[in-house]
Amino acid sequence: MVSAVLLNHGHSRLHLGFALPSLVLTVTGVGWWLWESVNAGTFVGGGSASGLACGIAAGLVIAFEMLLWPRKILRRLRLVPAKYWMAAHIWFGIASLPLAIAHCGLHLGGWLPTTLMVLFVLTIVSGLYGLAVQNILPRWMLWNLPAETIYNQIDYVAQLTVEDARKALLSSCGRRISSDKKSHADELPELVSTVGEPIIIGAIRGAGKTSGRSLVTATFRDTSADAEPLWTAFDEIQPYLLVGKNANTPVTSRAGETQYFQTLRGACGPDTEPVVAMLESFCVQRRQFDIQKTCHRWLHAWLPVHIALSVAVTVLLAMHIFTALKYL
Repeated sequence: MVSAVLLNHGHSRLHLGFALPSLVLTVTGVGWWLWESVNAGTFVGGGSASGLACGIAAGLVIAFEMLLWPRKILRRLRLVPAKYWMAAHIWFGIASLPLAIAHCGLHLGGWLPTTLMVLFVLTIVSGLYGLAVQNILPRWMLWNLPAETIYNQIDYVAQLTVEDARKALLSSCGRRISSDKKSHADELPELVSTVGEPIIIGAIRGAGKTSGRSLVTATFRDTSADAEPLWTAFDEIQPYLLVGKNANTPVTSRAGETQYFQTLRGACGPDTEPVVAMLESFCVQRRQFDIQKTCHRWLHAWLPVHIALSVAVTVLLAMHIFTALKYL
C-alpha cells in the first residue's frame, strides 16, 4: 500500500538505505535460481531449493507489507517513523515480484497459483501507479494550479467567488437596470451601497514561487452605461462559477470562454476592462478547481484498489502455503 512518499533529493539517502538491501535480496535469490536452472537445463520451480527460498522470501515480504496496517493502528506508540516504513514498503515490495516469478519457475500452474500471481502483479502495478502519481501530480499542481485550494472547500470558495463578482458589479455599475434579471446571488446581503465604493475581494496573487488566493482591495470606475451586458454576463457565468464543468454555460469550455469574453469586451466600453478581466479570472479559477478535482481522484482512487488487491493476495497466499504444505 504505497502512500505519499516523495522520491526527492531530500529523501535519497533514506530510500537508498532500503533500495540496496532489496536489490541484494533480489539479485541473490534470482541469481541462485538462474544458476540452478542452467544446471538443470530448464527453469526450476518452487520444488527446487532456490525456488523454495525465493518463495519463502517473497511470502515474508508480503507479510511485512501487510504489517503497515497494524503499524497505522499503533502509530500513537511511535515505534518507527512512517517515512522508514513507507520506504521499506516500496522497495521490498518491488523486490518481491522477481522473487515470486522465480518461485513459480515461469510456470503458473493451476488456478490458485495463477490467480495469486495475476493479482500479485496487479497489486505491484497499482502500487507503482500510486507512487508515480503522488510524486508527479503534486508538483505539477503546485506550478500549474495557482488557484488550488483545500479540496473540501472548493464549493465554499466558489460561493465566495460569486459574491465577489456580484460586489464588483455593484461597485462598478450599480444595481440591475432590468428588474426581470434575477439570480440566486440577489439573495445575498447588500454589501455595496454606492458606485465606486472600494471593495475587498479574493484574488490570485503570487509571492516568489508561491501563489494563492488572498484578499485585495479593489476600486472600479463607473461603468453604469454598460450595466446591462455586465449583469447579463454575470447571470450566464454564475452557474459555471458554482458547479464548474457540469454547468451548461457559454464559458464551460476553454474555447467558449475565450470567445465569450472577446464578445463581451466588444460590447462594453474600455472602462469595463477591469471588471471583465476579473470575471474572466474567476472563470479561470473555476477551471483550475475542476482540474484539481480530477487530480484529486487520480491521487486517491488507486488506494482502495491497491488495498483490496493486497488483501486478496494475502488470503490466496495463505491458501497457497496451506496447499503446498498439505501435499509436501
